[in-house]
Order: sequence, then structure tokens, then C-alpha cells
Amino acid sequence: MNNIISVSYYTFLEMVRNKVLYVLLFFALFIFVLGIAITQMTIGDNLDIISDIGLGTIEIFSTVLAIFLGINLVQKELTLKTLYPLLSKPLSRTEYVLGKFFGMIFLIVVEIIVMSLIFLVLLHVYGGPERLIAYLPAIYTIFLQTATIISVAVLCSTLTEPTVGGILTISFYLIGATSYNLVYAITHRTSENVAKVINTLRYILPDFSHFNIKDNLVYGRGLEGLHIGFASFYALFIVLIVLSLSVIFFNTKEIN
Repeated sequence: MNNIISVSYYTFLEMVRNKVLYVLLFFALFIFVLGIAITQMTIGDNLDIISDIGLGTIEIFSTVLAIFLGINLVQKELTLKTLYPLLSKPLSRTEYVLGKFFGMIFLIVVEIIVMSLIFLVLLHVYGGPERLIAYLPAIYTIFLQTATIISVAVLCSTLTEPTVGGILTISFYLIGATSYNLVYAITHRTSENVAKVINTLRYILPDFSHFNIKDNLVYGRGLEGLHIGFASFYALFIVLIVLSLSVIFFNTKEIN
């Protein structure tokens, strides 16, 4: 456990020193400011609009961080050959992979907290800071979704080069984000047999609709038909499966 914590800590410090992190946070702040401008040009409840933009920005930039920092976690150290002295110490490959994962999780938690504080300031400007409490379930499910993406990024980082890993991780995100609507559209326009096959695939492919509750909260529909407990279990299930694969593949990987 101490080894996992140590790797997590140094992974977090390494990511914080990465200039990409600050660039992304800058653009996140830019999007928030852009949201203020949009409210001036849009007809509707300004608080709802800024809430939608704020939560959407938190989700987008959490995803971007998870993908573009996560895919370099292992391959970067392999390239720089800084991995060899680490594994020569009393540190197992399993501890190394788990430490990398939890280091990224810690980074994402900090990033979400920072962006949520910026979001709170915007809500205060528009007279609705108390809304952040109501939005906490949505922020939590954004974290759950991001955790699944991080686990896939870690898996890809142990298997292949960053470019290929990035493509695979982005594909995982796109499938998860669109699978529910895609399956729904296809099954309502095909034969019964094809619809059964497509519905079966729905249980195999990642489905991020379980995490998508921000629209319900922003526009007053509440959590009707949505279950935070199931979303938590679903994310945990994906993370455990993917991390297990990461550990298995990395333990069998030849490191020269």
C-alpha cells in the first residue's frame, strides 16, 4: 500500500508540473468567460444557461485531461528509461500500475474541485450559488465517468504508443457517449431480430448515459429514472475490469 501511495504522489506531482495542465485550465477558464458572453446573446434563463455551460465545461476538460495525460503515464517513463530503476526497487508492477491510476485520480479530483470553485463564482454572479449543492450529484457522476476513461488510458499506456493509445481511449469515450442514443435510433428502424442483436451489444459496449444527469438537474427534472448507486457500481465494475487487464498485460510485458 505504501508503494502505491508513493507512486500516486509522484505521479500527481509530475502531472502538476506538466505545462499542458495549466494550458487546459486556462482554456477551461476561457470557456467559463465565454459562457458569460453567451448568456448576453441568448434568450432564456441565464442561470440555467451558465449552469449548463459550467457543468459541460467541467466534463469536457476532465475528459481531455484524462485522455491526453493518461496515455503517457507508462510509455513516457519507458521512453525516458526512468521506469527501470523504479521496478528494480521493491515495487511490483501491479503496485506501479495502481499507483499511476490513483495518481491520475487525485489529479482529476483536484481539477474538478478547482473548476467547481470557479463555477461557484459564476453562479454567485448570477445570483444562484446555492445551486452548486443541487449539482453535486452531476459533478460526482462526471468524476465517475472520468475515472473509467482514466482506467482505459492506463491500459492503453501499458500496451501501446501514446498516439495509438490516444485513438483507442478517444474511441472508448465516443462509444460510451453515443452508444445509448445510437442503439435507440437503430432499434427503432430495423427488424426485430437485428434489434435484439443491437440491444445485446448495448450491454457489452460502454454506456455513459448512466452518468449523464446534468441536464436533469439543470432543467429541474431531478433524478427521476436515474440512480447514483447504479452509476457508482457501473463505474467501479468497468474500472476493476480494465485495471485487472492493465495489471495482467503489464506483468507479462517484456521491458528492455
